[in-house]
Amino acid sequence: MGKFLAAMAIALATTLSAQAQTKELVVAAFGGAYTDALKKNIARFEKDNDVKVTFVPASGADGLAKAMAKEIDVVHADMAWAYRGEAQGAFEKLDPNIVTNLDKLYPKARFSEYGVITNFGEYGIAYNPKEVSPAPSSWLDLWDAKYDGAVSTAGFDAANIELLVLMAKLNGGNEDNIDPGFKKMAELGKHITVFYSQHPQLLDLFRNNEVVIARWLRGRVDWANKQGVSLGFAVPKEGAIGLVSTVHVVKGRPNTELAQKFVNHLLSVDSQTAYASDLGYTPARAGLDLKGVKVPYGEEVVGSLLIADWKKIVPKMDAWKERWEKEVVAR
Repeated sequence: MGKFLAAMAIALATTLSAQAQTKELVVAAFGGAYTDALKKNIARFEKDNDVKVTFVPASGADGLAKAMAKEIDVVHADMAWAYRGEAQGAFEKLDPNIVTNLDKLYPKARFSEYGVITNFGEYGIAYNPKEVSPAPSSWLDLWDAKYDGAVSTAGFDAANIELLVLMAKLNGGNEDNIDPGFKKMAELGKHITVFYSQHPQLLDLFRNNEVVIARWLRGRVDWANKQGVSLGFAVPKEGAIGLVSTVHVVKGRPNTELAQKFVNHLLSVDSQTAYASDLGYTPARAGLDLKGVKVPYGEEVVGSLLIADWKKIVPKMDAWKERWEKEVVAR
């Protein structure tokens, strides 16, 4: 019996030791297809670093709250929440000695010492080619009176903040003088019957011909066509609005070096290619071979994306949201 108990103790100690050696890295991501793409090459990273990566769905305020509570090691965000987290001291600086892929990125992707853009999407103009001819060529086409009641955009989201800033700049303003932008967006609001909140909602509006022109993502237009709703997609002459995903290492967690290595993994050739092939997003890494993958790519594409100065915008967002509801939506 003594020998049996001793053997059991040794086996238990061995198991506990093995478990202790395998660390866990907790990563907050957007969920769904996005997380599926991140998992595509994760086995190699786990093996090379003797770590188990656990994904938790979180974005926006939820992701930042988890970071501030130090419940996660890595968090995905967008520009608004990236700068909020940075201002609140939630993130570690990225270490170029560990995140060695930083210098492989397009300059636009390296927006801060505390985070990096991993991929880009394009917001442009979706339209029904049977009802909208010629094809839209400018963001200002959304303001055309002939689309009164049949035009749409979303609510106070990142892309509409970009559109707000663009309209300010086209009318003598900027991030520091947003009044011209609100004046122009209020004019658009008069033509909008429904501000869509979900992608399936806008799909149905197009399907039922209640909307013939709208601000939408390139990838969602491709999805709509696969759903049997024939739409065109136009990149306005002023440029497409950039949709970006950012990633950050959470400050004060025990796995900082592993988290930095994970960010480097997300910027690797295989991971960056998966953003394009699996999600239809433009990778942040330059020099990839994307033959056969139909996504906009290259320095010219990334350089032309409209991305405002979010460091200036973030402190004003709450006030802008209040104005949006009163001036653009309520009309």
